[in-house]
Amino acid sequence: DSPDARAMRERESPRQRASGESSAAAAVAMPSSSTMPSTSGRKRSASGAVAAVGLEPFQHRLKNSDKDVQATMNTLRTATMEILNLDVHSLSFEELYRMAYDLVLSKEGDRLFTMIDDCVTDHLCLHVASKIADIVGEVEFLMDFEARYQRHCQGVEMLTDVFAYLDRVHVERSKSHQHSIRQMAMERWLLCVVKNPRISRRLGKCLSDLVRREREKDVELSRDVLRKVSTMLFELQEDSAYVLEFESRLLDDTTSFYKAMAEKHIVSDDCPTYLKMVENQLEAEKKRCAAYMQERTHKALFNRARDELLTNVSDTLLLHNTASGFIEMLRSNQLEHLSRFYKLFLTMDGLAGMPDVFYNHLKETGKALVKNAENAWNPMKFVEDLFVFKEKYDIILSKAFDNNRLLESQCNQAYQLVANFNPRTAEFLSLYLDHVLRKPAKDATDDDLDVIFNKAMGIFRLFNEKDVFETYYRRHLSKRLLNKRSASDDSERAFVAKLRNDCGLTYTVKLEGMFNDMLNSVDLHEAFRASHPDLLDVNVTVLTTGSWPMKEQSKTIILPPACERVCYNFDKFYHALHSGRKLTWQTSMGTADIKATFPSGEYEITVSTLHMCVLMLFNTHDELTTDNIADMINVEPEQLMLSLQALACVKGKNILTKYPTSKDVSMDDVFSVNSSFSSKSHKVKIASISQKRETDEETAATRHKISDDRKPQIEATIVRIMKSHKRLDHNSIVVEVNAELRNRFLPTPAEIKKHIENLIEREFIERDPTDRKMYVYLA
Repeated sequence: DSPDARAMRERESPRQRASGESSAAAAVAMPSSSTMPSTSGRKRSASGAVAAVGLEPFQHRLKNSDKDVQATMNTLRTATMEILNLDVHSLSFEELYRMAYDLVLSKEGDRLFTMIDDCVTDHLCLHVASKIADIVGEVEFLMDFEARYQRHCQGVEMLTDVFAYLDRVHVERSKSHQHSIRQMAMERWLLCVVKNPRISRRLGKCLSDLVRREREKDVELSRDVLRKVSTMLFELQEDSAYVLEFESRLLDDTTSFYKAMAEKHIVSDDCPTYLKMVENQLEAEKKRCAAYMQERTHKALFNRARDELLTNVSDTLLLHNTASGFIEMLRSNQLEHLSRFYKLFLTMDGLAGMPDVFYNHLKETGKALVKNAENAWNPMKFVEDLFVFKEKYDIILSKAFDNNRLLESQCNQAYQLVANFNPRTAEFLSLYLDHVLRKPAKDATDDDLDVIFNKAMGIFRLFNEKDVFETYYRRHLSKRLLNKRSASDDSERAFVAKLRNDCGLTYTVKLEGMFNDMLNSVDLHEAFRASHPDLLDVNVTVLTTGSWPMKEQSKTIILPPACERVCYNFDKFYHALHSGRKLTWQTSMGTADIKATFPSGEYEITVSTLHMCVLMLFNTHDELTTDNIADMINVEPEQLMLSLQALACVKGKNILTKYPTSKDVSMDDVFSVNSSFSSKSHKVKIASISQKRETDEETAATRHKISDDRKPQIEATIVRIMKSHKRLDHNSIVVEVNAELRNRFLPTPAEIKKHIENLIEREFIERDPTDRKMYVYLA
């Protein structure tokens, strides 16, 4: 017996308990007396002797009569109907439990289960379904439908309690009844009520109409009853009732509803207005899903709405809408609309083509900027426009696109393409920094300069050929240092430190060597002046060959005697300190301060060393031709013509006069001192005539020199890699060479192959005889 049965018997009267025990005994099959020895007990007599008493089992089963079984069945049938109607005030659940228990023990479980099934079916088909179908009104219909379901669940709970023994014992062993009473009752609700033709057609329509009315009027209609009905359908049979009666119809209606909405608004609204509408609709749809739909429906329904409102119109009407679409938003920097655009497209796979459109827009906009003819001869405007371009789209990327990795990758690729599209970008960036470091804004603080440096580094990082920038930056830095035009040494070092942090110490070793030379020259100059106080005051800067960009001098300029005497004495002084070193005088990199007396007054004129040599000739000559001057100071005619142009053809600084008068200088032109020269300032500075940017010929020469400097770097890198690995295939060498040299430049595979062949000829490496793709290092 189960614990429940034993507990019930203890609460019953002795007569009921005896009846129950006899029934139990009748239901237990016992061996006959011929096959099972009797159990003996012992009884003590009055004399104290012990006598044996025999206890024998029942010799046959005790069965309830068919009449008793039928009576019990009728009683349980009536009770079942009353329970389903929730009319239980006159019922004794203990008595009903005992009756069901007796029937199960009497092997009447199948008959009992069938009876319960019939009662549930009759109750639902004859009394419940017809009443639900007769309800007038959509909301009232659904409310009555759900309320009767709750009454049905209450009745089923009571039936489960009454027939608990049937569920636990008979149903588990039965071959004809595989479901519990609860499962059977819910299946009958599904078949008799939900799938009733009158109810089924109306149920789906009512649910769809209520959702549609809520979408159209944008108000919450009967969400509580919708939630309860959808939950009921889902609990009945997930793959049947909920899907067939609610989800499938709802998804189809969603597609139709939002397709019509998209067709209506895409024609009348501009892109920002349309996106605002889509955002509101999708947000409302999410709330509806959370309010009364099952979780399995959320994603499918949202995707249906999104596909009709966005995916099907995204390409032509949103991304490529030139009037108000994505590209126009980018052009006019509409951060709010771009943010909404991104958040909506983020719900689609791969952002639905948005990264490609973003990349193409950046590429075309950037190309137009760097190809602008107005900026070709204005490095300052060129770089500032590049700063504005990058800053604009960096802000869009961070504020509107939340630094999305896919969009950020496309953005960086476009930046890199734009930065390397114009071969002069590196030169122009260096010229821009040269201007900033020589003449910063009057109210510029260190923080302001740091902002400019960070912007410059943002462009610098995009260069494929960083060594080109280094070449130009060294050239401009040398002029600032030697001519003492730097506004601040701290600012100079601060930018070099940023370069070092990005590219490593090897990239900036020459730049830092230039600063060291300037510091060492200060001490050297003081020592020289102390030992030669009577000589002309000359400030000599000793430059380390290799660190400074120096042009080869085909001719040595003949200096004035006083200057020659200083140079001779400095040579002796320096070699006494550093034996074995060679000094070469770079007159093209020097400057001079000279005093000149004119009828208008005395002036202090700052000029280049070459200008000084020319002007000093007129202390002993009244007139000289260009050809005469070139012979007397031993200078190239082209270089001299530029110097004479600066001394005679610049208005307000024309110390010399030229005949015939013109802006160009020829070898036959005659020069003399301009006696009518005057200036408001006592100090006059004569600048050399030169282009701020290189000519095409100079650029070609610079590029050729950079290419020559790269050759030993590539070969040294290959040798270093092969020495480390001993044996390596061609593709691996290419990858490792690019990885090591990426902070300076990116050699092409063809260049690397060419240098590998050169190293093979010079017997640094060789090909593996057994595998021609492999190379072996030769010690």
